Amino acid sequence: MSPYSEIKFDINYDPANLRWNGWGAEGHDFFYANRVPEIVALLAKEIGVAPDSFASTPSVALEDLRVPPARIGEAGLKSLATIVGKDAVFADRRMRVLYSRGQSYYDLIRLRTNQFSVYSDAVVFPSDEKQVAKLLAWCEKNRAAFIPCGGASSVVGGLEPIAGAHKAILTVNLQRMNKLIEVDEISGLATFEAGIFGPQIERILNDRGWTLGHFPQSFEYSTLGGWAAARSAGQQSNRYGKIEEILTALRMVSPAGEIETLRAPAGATGPDWNQIIAGSEGLLGVITRATVKIHRLPEVRSYFAAYFPDLARAVAFVQDAVHADFAMARISDALETRNLEILSRAVKPETAASAFKHQLQEQALRIAGMRAGRCLVIAGFEGDAREVQGREITARQLIRKHKGFYGGKSGGQNWQRGRFNMPFLRNHLLERGIGVDTLETAVTYDRVFELHDAVLKALKKSADPCLAMCHLSHSYHEGACLYFTCMFPIDVRDPVGQWKRIKIAASDAVVAAGGNISHHHGVGADHRPWFLKSLGATGVGALKALKANLDPKAILNPGKLFG
Repeated sequence: MSPYSEIKFDINYDPANLRWNGWGAEGHDFFYANRVPEIVALLAKEIGVAPDSFASTPSVALEDLRVPPARIGEAGLKSLATIVGKDAVFADRRMRVLYSRGQSYYDLIRLRTNQFSVYSDAVVFPSDEKQVAKLLAWCEKNRAAFIPCGGASSVVGGLEPIAGAHKAILTVNLQRMNKLIEVDEISGLATFEAGIFGPQIERILNDRGWTLGHFPQSFEYSTLGGWAAARSAGQQSNRYGKIEEILTALRMVSPAGEIETLRAPAGATGPDWNQIIAGSEGLLGVITRATVKIHRLPEVRSYFAAYFPDLARAVAFVQDAVHADFAMARISDALETRNLEILSRAVKPETAASAFKHQLQEQALRIAGMRAGRCLVIAGFEGDAREVQGREITARQLIRKHKGFYGGKSGGQNWQRGRFNMPFLRNHLLERGIGVDTLETAVTYDRVFELHDAVLKALKKSADPCLAMCHLSHSYHEGACLYFTCMFPIDVRDPVGQWKRIKIAASDAVVAAGGNISHHHGVGADHRPWFLKSLGATGVGALKALKANLDPKAILNPGKLFG
């Protein structure tokens, strides 16, 4: 059995099985779906409203969506079929809806309330790079926008169907390009086609005794090409690196031709094309394959919980953890800590034994000085048993140094079991009138607390009433990623306007406090205004010149990033 036993390897990615208005596939759901009423009552209390004040917000039916007629006619569909085959061209309602959006709250609330006005006109599934090149040429000839797509898990409008000056929109989904090209066990490298999903990568590598080690929360429904295009970060990036550090070589097909980077460990050969392509979000070309660093499966994966009296001491602990070879160290601020503790009790019916256990734990925390305002840290190590054992001793020393309390391994094990599962809860909350949105940023340690407080203040003011909380999901030598979650009663009269007010207020607060507009979600259409402003006219002009060379007719993913 794989040591990554919490990974679900048998997900059905058939588009017919995917939810068109929510996260994931049918038959794959929130572990505690039967406890959603208790969770809703909990959230109502935390937000400060009555449980019955949430307006029911069921989704419109798929057949009732106002989907305009496709602007690619029968002749166009037939010509596309000559490129990819008849069974790989779709212009039906379900496929156009499924791949015209990502998984952001903004995407889903518009779909569910029938406020999505523009859809891709057709979806095609190429099987190889030659077909991708021919589809690019087809779009140039037919004045169609070309939107690259992988798992359709973008949460920043990366798939927003924007035609620009083009006559139609074609979504090109790479999911059929999901093959292993090579595993080089001598060099510790593997090459895959870009449309392969996370679990497919791990299954292939695990069977050979290897792992990629890249586990974003979207892992189960996102692809290698999407990770590279958006500069994704995995939860264990302290050990394995963000995706741009994992990449060794890439192949990208653009309208101007193909770019393939050399498979080498390092170089001083001018600007690094791996780093130019990574994060380009489909504006320069289509990433078709990637060579990535792989690692031997760890003998041990050991994660634990620790508590600190306040956020400042938790951050100081994590700063030390960065230099102590932790695989991960994740801080929940005081409010998120409180709500995680309450949620853990809400999803499990309380017995006399569990109530007694909770009472003992609370008493131990209070004796250790962990009262109101305490912050939870989930952290751990991966490697051989002897190595991990030594690092666990170091971890306990660091916990004591920063006045923390070691909470045991059960908290770490619970995190491992549920780390990919929480997005499914949003499906249920949306049905019950509770909006859930997230945003993230990265900032240097000297500004962590200022930014944390400023964004929470902006969220609470713009989304009033709401529950706003934060965790530090990734840490570095010089700073950390702050990841905010905001839950609020949906304004059924104007849910889109409500979201825009929240988004603008929070994004403005991030930038004003010195944070970047994205740490690992990307830019897409939603973050574009802040990205362009922060980059400046000279930087934007240089990127547009690069795009003009590779994509002279500007067909690739219009309206995103700098396009």
